[in-house]
This record gives sequence, C-alpha cells and structure tokens, in this order.
Amino acid sequence: MQVRNLLCGAAFLGLTLAAAPAVAQAADPVVEAAEFAGEVLFMESGAPGMVMVIVRNGQSKVFGFGETAKGNGRQPDGQSMFRLNSISKVFVGEVAASLAADGKLRLTDPLQNYAGGTKVPASGQRQITLLDLATHSAAMPREMPGAPEGVNPRAWPARADRWKWLPAQKLPWAPGSVASYSNVGFDFLADAAETAGGMPYSELLKARITQPLGMPDTGLTPSPAQCARLMQGSGLGGVFPCGDTRATGGSGGLYSTGDDMARWMIHSLADPDGRLGISHAVYRSRQGLDAAIGFDEGASMAGLGLGWVSVAADGIKPMLLTKSGAGLGFMSYVAMAPGRDVAVLVVVNRADFAMFSDITRTVNGLIASLSTR
Repeated sequence: MQVRNLLCGAAFLGLTLAAAPAVAQAADPVVEAAEFAGEVLFMESGAPGMVMVIVRNGQSKVFGFGETAKGNGRQPDGQSMFRLNSISKVFVGEVAASLAADGKLRLTDPLQNYAGGTKVPASGQRQITLLDLATHSAAMPREMPGAPEGVNPRAWPARADRWKWLPAQKLPWAPGSVASYSNVGFDFLADAAETAGGMPYSELLKARITQPLGMPDTGLTPSPAQCARLMQGSGLGGVFPCGDTRATGGSGGLYSTGDDMARWMIHSLADPDGRLGISHAVYRSRQGLDAAIGFDEGASMAGLGLGWVSVAADGIKPMLLTKSGAGLGFMSYVAMAPGRDVAVLVVVNRADFAMFSDITRTVNGLIASLSTR
C-alpha cells in the first residue's frame, strides 16, 4: 500500500497515535502538524516501533510510535536507544573533517601515511587516499571476506584483522574512478583518524562531537543501563546482543537516541564554526565517475561527500544530504536540506528492505513540505 493511499484511509478513520515527549518541545506548529506523516509511515512500516526526529529553524521534536519491542507495551521516546548502522559513516566523516581543519591530516593524504609500515595496495602510481575512503571510491569491497560463522557483524573485523588482510588485495580499478559502497573502507578511515588524532576513534568521537554537543548516549561502548534502553530489533539479518562495537566504529557501530540525534542535527544545519562545510561538500559527482554502485536507495545520487550522499534539487524538493543505515534488526534514514534549516531522521526496529523505499520517499517529501522557501 502506498503512503498516499494510507493517508486517505487513516484520515477517514480518524486514527491517531500518541507521540513521545520531545527533547525540547518545539513551538513550531508546522513541525507539530508533521506528526501525522509519522503516524502513517509507522503503520506502513510494519515495525514494532519507530522514532522520528524533526528539526526546523533550530527547534527539534522527537516523536515515538509503537513499542520498543513487540508486545512490551512501552512506547519509544527520546531516550530510547537504537542502532544507527551506516549513519555512523557521516560521523567519522565529520571527525576526519575536524582533524583536517586542525591541520592534523589532509583528505588528499594517502592511506599509506597512516598504515604504520603495512603495505597499502595501489593501482600503478595511484594510491588510496583518505578522500577515496570517505567517498566509497577506494576500490575496496563492500565487506571484508572471511567473517567467522555466527559473528556479530558490528564486532568484526577488528583493526588487526583489517590490516592483516589489506596488503594482499589487488584493486579492481583505480581509486577515484568508481564509487562502490564499502563498509570496510570507512573502518580504515576511522583507523587513519585514530593515528592522526593520537587516540582511539571512540575517544576522538567523544572529544570532537558527542561531548561538546551533549550527546551522552551516542557511542560504541554502551553501559548496561544504556543497553537496557535499546529497542529490540527484528526482521532480516539477525539480532545480536547490545555490546561493544568499536571494531566497526567507522562503518556502522554507533548507538544513539532521538534526543542525541536532535542535538546533532541542529548542529549539522547550523554549522556554527564553518567546519562542517568540509564534510558536507560534494567531492565526487556522479557524472565524474565511471560507475556509481549502491547509492540510490533514498533517491538518485548526484554526488558524494564525506559519508553523505547528495541528492539534487528537483522541482519543489530542495537539494538534500542523506544517509541510510540497515542491520541487526534496525533501519534508519537521515536527510537534511542545508540552507533550509530542515532535517528529518527516522529509525524503525525492523529490517525489511521492501518497505525502506517508503521511508526514504516520505522523509524526502516531508522535508520538501517543511522547507518551502
């Protein structure tokens, strides 16, 4: 059933669902009115629960729908923990941008500079750069092969596993010529950031993003109390216990909450010190690539930033920066309209690719509705 059909049906029935408390209650009545779009999206998703965060003009609202786990009767709210999965990538992009602004690394640096003596493969004279890693154009596979049976995919491979595997690889094309979605590439980017920043990536993330913004629930090593607030995943891909995900901190290991993400989305739109222009810029345009594989689930990709996927303006729809995530029983999607001061995040605790296009289409349309100038 399409979203527009369900909207009509729900309106006819006068169906309403309660929304969870906000981080700071939005005074903007336009944002309040957007709750109905969330209700419809939740019903169509088939997920046990959903968290939706809307930011507009510097104000935020967190909506919660359904249950944190099927049948438990507990509605998600701004404190409910969830897995961000691949939205983690834009965080390591932001960390790298921060280090670049401080002169601790350059995006054009070869990965070899941060390899500690390990040989990084190249294509002739063309080496893999940090920018290649951050734009999925380093000629690396989506996943590192050889995962042990039954291993938690957010807890493997560890750094030592990655660097032992890397030297024997032969690049299928020259870095920078093709963009092909790669998780392992972003974990190498996090490793390089560790070397440049002089501390573990989890600590860099805390020092440069989560602590300054007041995001206590966003990280890679949740406490037992935080794990007790984790929504229960469901659907494809299996569900693994809450725990340490530092092994894949760059590619998909982050946990967060609606309240924390609201703060980060406000920060991302405001860009108070101008540094986020480094991570929000488009470095690889689609037309400048020989091929672009794995980027069109939200809308047609126009270009790639540091983890971000850019979507060109189209009619009433503004230019967007987007990122999706999926795995371990969760699906997530964040999109923002730079210059329009609007962003939306949706997280559901059900992994089902068949319904994901409705999430991305509805979020993109909602942003167009909330940013009319």
